[in-house]
Amino acid sequence: MIQPPYLTSGNTVGIVSTARKISFEELQPAIFLLESWGLNVRFSKYLFEEDHQFAGTEEQRTKSLQEFLDDENIHAILCARGGYGTVQIIDQLDFTKFKLSPKWLIGYSDVTTLHC
Repeated sequence: MIQPPYLTSGNTVGIVSTARKISFEELQPAIFLLESWGLNVRFSKYLFEEDHQFAGTEEQRTKSLQEFLDDENIHAILCARGGYGTVQIIDQLDFTKFKLSPKWLIGYSDVTTLHC
């Protein structure tokens, strides 16, 4: 297993939702905690979109995660919610740049799909 470098103050955590929708208010405690640790927080482009129970369409969720997987300035990706949406987009993701610049993938439930 490749282990990314530990997070340090000044690193950036990208928040994305590959599954269920979430509101800014629901994220506030996590944002506060991450910032109290000296981390920068960046939201994915479509984080607060809604498509039924999902955080946007499959295309939007794929683009959001792909952007963070490819971005060398993102040091960790925090998946805000579980559900079953990650399974819907896993086959459309390209992990080539991620393998060259690994980062922490944080989440639960179907986010395990990414861990595998």
